[in-house]
Amino acid sequence: MKRIPGEPLSKAWSKLSTHEKEGIAKQTAEYLLQLRNLQSDKIQSLTGGPVYSDFLFRNKDSPLPHGPITSDDELWAHMERGLNEAISEAVRIRLRQRMPPAAPYTFTHGDLTNVKIMVGNGCLTGIIDWETSEYFPVCWEYICTSVGDSEEDREWKVLLRQYMPDQNTAREFWLDY
Repeated sequence: MKRIPGEPLSKAWSKLSTHEKEGIAKQTAEYLLQLRNLQSDKIQSLTGGPVYSDFLFRNKDSPLPHGPITSDDELWAHMERGLNEAISEAVRIRLRQRMPPAAPYTFTHGDLTNVKIMVGNGCLTGIIDWETSEYFPVCWEYICTSVGDSEEDREWKVLLRQYMPDQNTAREFWLDY
């Protein structure tokens, strides 16, 4: 196996110019657009099995297997199991009504923290650590940029979202969920 050249964005961030940061975000977003062309008819692992995501399903006992999942109703049924018992039926109904369509199910890295973005000479050199990659709702990569591991990671993800197809309605739904 060959190492990707460069250093993690987390190490380079403070040394990069605004122009370089924007360029890396654009390059990453362009790469993600290419990945969106890899699609499945189900939410599933790369091998066709279930997915494991306590970030999407919020189950108390995660990581539980989920799926494969073939419809929005099926996805909601899995997601609803993770809701607190105190959440009323009326709130559950409103949440379900706000849930955006999940299809197409696209190949998703799912964890684009700044330690997984490799850079060199002010450019993207690669993305590492693909162990959480699966076929997820089309909005999932965008939603995953909502949570940062550090202040610099949050800055990185805000910048990256600016160059990704807008899925803010889905992001707001997930933040409310």
